[in-house]
Amino acid sequence: MRRRPLGILLLFLSLPASAQHDINQVETAPPGAAVATPLPEAQRRKMKHYELPELAGARQALGTQVIDGHLPKPLIDFIIHDSIVDQRLSLFEGGLVVVKMKSGETTIFKKVLIPADALKSYAGHANAAALREIDSRQLTPPDLDRRARLRVYDASGTYVEREFHPGSVLPKTLGDQVMPLQDLLRVISVDRGVTSSVSGYEPQVGDELVADDQKVYRVVRVVEQGDIVELKCLDAPTSLYVAKKELANYFVGKAK
Repeated sequence: MRRRPLGILLLFLSLPASAQHDINQVETAPPGAAVATPLPEAQRRKMKHYELPELAGARQALGTQVIDGHLPKPLIDFIIHDSIVDQRLSLFEGGLVVVKMKSGETTIFKKVLIPADALKSYAGHANAAALREIDSRQLTPPDLDRRARLRVYDASGTYVEREFHPGSVLPKTLGDQVMPLQDLLRVISVDRGVTSSVSGYEPQVGDELVADDQKVYRVVRVVEQGDIVELKCLDAPTSLYVAKKELANYFVGKAK
């Protein structure tokens, strides 16, 4: 089994605090939204011993990401359908990375800005010219319930793509393009910090947030020099007291 590089896994586990912002920059929670996929306990404990990320400088992608008056151009799409689980990782110009995951009624949507050198690295591994050279006949064909697709755009905006079975052994030329994207997808999916718009949010009385269990909570008080937030559930007779810095561990986004 290929050993995953530790650095990429640390990208989102050791970043500085997110930028402070109000409820207006918190994403609206979509139906069935979840904070993150759970990290196995043994792996979570192990990661506590590491502090230095390989890629410094990733930051929250708050609000619209318009570049010179237009939406960022797509660079890479990596799409996986595995039974009832759908995953999509998309990289755009400007370093925007968007992840969408869906399993049954549960949805995870995240976005983050990675540094220019990190984006260049991913684009260097997965590029249209290299993908075009891969003979589709070398790949195990996907089936109805298990399929993966790598799509890479060139400078003209056209794209090259290859489909394959996600459980198959890939030729090295394709594996070298896919594996870094798999690492990035996994890291973003478990992160509860820089990829969440709730991280860095400054609560105000009256703000309404959606919890991981889809219940809506209203901020009723901010106490202890602003470090503790009292929230009242609007769907059940329940109140929560949460440290401000821990809100992203409990809440997906704002209510509509």
